Amino acid sequence: MNGFHVEHFTVRHREADRRGDLRLAGWFDFLQEAAANHAARLGVGLEMLQKNGMIWVLSKLKLEMERSPRISEKITVETYPNGFRRLHAARQFRIVGEAGDEIGRASSRWLLLGLPRLRPLKLESLLVELPDNSGRPDYFALEEKLPARGLTPELQVPVRYSMEDVNGHLNNAEYAGLIQDFAAMKRGASPVFRSVELHYLAAVREPDVLSVGGEFTGNRLFVEGSGKSGQTSFTALAELA
Repeated sequence: MNGFHVEHFTVRHREADRRGDLRLAGWFDFLQEAAANHAARLGVGLEMLQKNGMIWVLSKLKLEMERSPRISEKITVETYPNGFRRLHAARQFRIVGEAGDEIGRASSRWLLLGLPRLRPLKLESLLVELPDNSGRPDYFALEEKLPARGLTPELQVPVRYSMEDVNGHLNNAEYAGLIQDFAAMKRGASPVFRSVELHYLAAVREPDVLSVGGEFTGNRLFVEGSGKSGQTSFTALAELA
């Protein structure tokens, strides 16, 4: 069984920030691409899910970065699933730079939802035995919640069609971009991140508007956002250099 997956990427100009470093959204794009491709190899990818009225949604992800790769750098994402945490499927990532140095690591949790009601399903519904990677590293526990703080919104973001993913929801990498936007807005410079933990709480889609608020405590940034209904869509905690 293909229990371990390796995917190669090259940082393109459109994925870089003003400094030429990979934008935060680019990190999340690479991770979700590697995860989706590995899921397909394991028989639990998009095609199988669509046939059976199911979707994967990312519930939470924590990414820790040693440094950011730069334009034209070739990086490698190594990923593997490693068990279930109640209704969550766990997946780990390790990111390696062109010189062979480890530049990042991440842990994620995914929910399996049934269509059209988007109710969580037991992972046994997959009818596919996933590989046992219990002997491989589990980088972050991701057990604690990041509750909303009721902060005053300072950024209004219209959700557009081009920002949605194949499930018709705001793509998870777009949320990471909002965190970078908020940090740049408050600090007035290109922010450098050391870690980001993002919790996805409720889907939003075009033509909704995300109201985003946040607050710094030293180099730690908390960000939250909600749609027009007032329901919290995401919360995040980041550490900047």
